Amino acid sequence: MKTPVLQTSSNTKGQETVHVISSLCQVSEEAARVSPKMPETQVTINMMVVARRRFMDWQRGKIIETITKEDGRLKFKINFEVKGKSLVSGHHIAFDNVPNVEHLYIGARVVVRCQDNKSCYKPGILAELPGRNNRMRFLVFIDDHTPAYVDLPSLRLVCRPLKDTLDDISDNLHRNFMKEYLKIWPYPPMARYKVGQIINAEFAGVQKECQVEEVDHSLIQVVFKDDKHKEWIYRGSIRLELIIQLKEHLDAKQKVKQRDEIAS
Repeated sequence: MKTPVLQTSSNTKGQETVHVISSLCQVSEEAARVSPKMPETQVTINMMVVARRRFMDWQRGKIIETITKEDGRLKFKINFEVKGKSLVSGHHIAFDNVPNVEHLYIGARVVVRCQDNKSCYKPGILAELPGRNNRMRFLVFIDDHTPAYVDLPSLRLVCRPLKDTLDDISDNLHRNFMKEYLKIWPYPPMARYKVGQIINAEFAGVQKECQVEEVDHSLIQVVFKDDKHKEWIYRGSIRLELIIQLKEHLDAKQKVKQRDEIAS
């Protein structure tokens, strides 16, 4: 199935025509989408792991105790390297080792090591596997909707993810975005931009003017005009004005199709 294309014309601000295109699949669809069958690794006392300490902050620590609740749920008490303890579930623990590439797939629940703080990890969903187009990197959507290209050593695989990994994402907008992304992968709609192009993107709940400074396969780096701060944004992000327009366009077409089917 082909991804619909939306074209926009130049406006008075000098914004260039933008085409929405489909992304390219880096690997076999079947191989990338299917969760691999692998032996369940035992999670034991004295095992070093990366565990959730607070929202959007996972850290290294050691399992010092396992506790079974009255309802049968198994909890793990973690003694963090940086002073502190916490009681967490299996889906809030990640293995403290570089994962085997064969165990990674689109939609896998992972944590990513922060570049500016090596002791901190952030949770996310694996969205691209390495390929020539993305220079052999993994794309991860962090739970706050931030996209990041990372190498294998930066990844940790969650030990016991939920049956639906998206249930662990608290932000409704991002969870719905990921649900749609995984549904239509490997052909999610993305906008094609050029360096220097003026576009609109959401920041703090408001669409604001910004300029494209760099294009890195599925991502663009933009600088916002008002405060000059920079961000990396996925080219199919719901923060982009054009993607919002595309979704409205597709929704309108779907409603017309449904109305015609009812009338016939």
